[in-house]
Amino acid sequence: MANKTRWIKSRIKSVNETKKITRAMYLISASKMKRSRDRLDSTRPYFEKINEFMKDLVVHGMQTNHILFEGSYKEGQKRLGVIVISGDKGLCGGYNANVIRSTLNLYENLSNKGEVIFFPIGTVGKNFLSRHGYKVEDNFNYQTQSVSVKVAKGIAQNVVKKYYRGDIHELYIIYTKLISTIKQDVVVKKLLPLDPSEFVSGEFKKDETIRYEPSPTNVLDVVIYEYLKGIIFGAMMDSYVSELAARMTAMDNATKSADEMIQKLVLKLNRERQAVITQEISEIISGAAALK
Repeated sequence: MANKTRWIKSRIKSVNETKKITRAMYLISASKMKRSRDRLDSTRPYFEKINEFMKDLVVHGMQTNHILFEGSYKEGQKRLGVIVISGDKGLCGGYNANVIRSTLNLYENLSNKGEVIFFPIGTVGKNFLSRHGYKVEDNFNYQTQSVSVKVAKGIAQNVVKKYYRGDIHELYIIYTKLISTIKQDVVVKKLLPLDPSEFVSGEFKKDETIRYEPSPTNVLDVVIYEYLKGIIFGAMMDSYVSELAARMTAMDNATKSADEMIQKLVLKLNRERQAVITQEISEIISGAAALK
């Protein structure tokens, strides 16, 4: 009895320590999430303006032959690049598993078209792809938690140059979009070549007061870097915030589970104590009866 009581007390203490950790991780994730969302919101107006600028550029230049519209594929094996944004750590529910599942589904669809090359952002995704033998771009080392406009710019320059050189002929991105604190959706988006229909709606008309020199396509060659930088930065921020939200939910559930477990252990401890007391009373009564 005494040994069992000590074990239950030790178990309660252990669960309490775990509960403190999960509660602390919840609070840290909540704090980081708020800062990251504020940061994303502060940059949104600039990148929205870039998108509007891109719309007008595409309308002006879509009638011309351009590699950004027609693609860079000429002959030989087609190469398709995929930017995969995952987390750097675990303990975030099914966040990383959902990203990896969508990545493998996209790989199955694209592998019939040519060679798939992954550009992983995030330690978990990179380790998984490398460990399972998928082709991962060399010297492409980025962490989700180190997201910044500077990092997004470097990635955009890297992949666009590869596209212009013909090292990749199509470019996709997989990231997680935050819907709410308890819901995040994985998004798969094609970045290159550009699809004019994504930029031009039936109501959109080009601004005749703007003239692009020397030509819209020349300006497009410059603006494409800013455009993709905005998409990549937004995707990285969205993914990072989604990871934090998923971790908040996971740690909150873990804390609640710890509370429930402690309640059950305390109840069990009380029962063991009651059993000990009952046994001692029985022994006293038996001893008293024997003395009569």
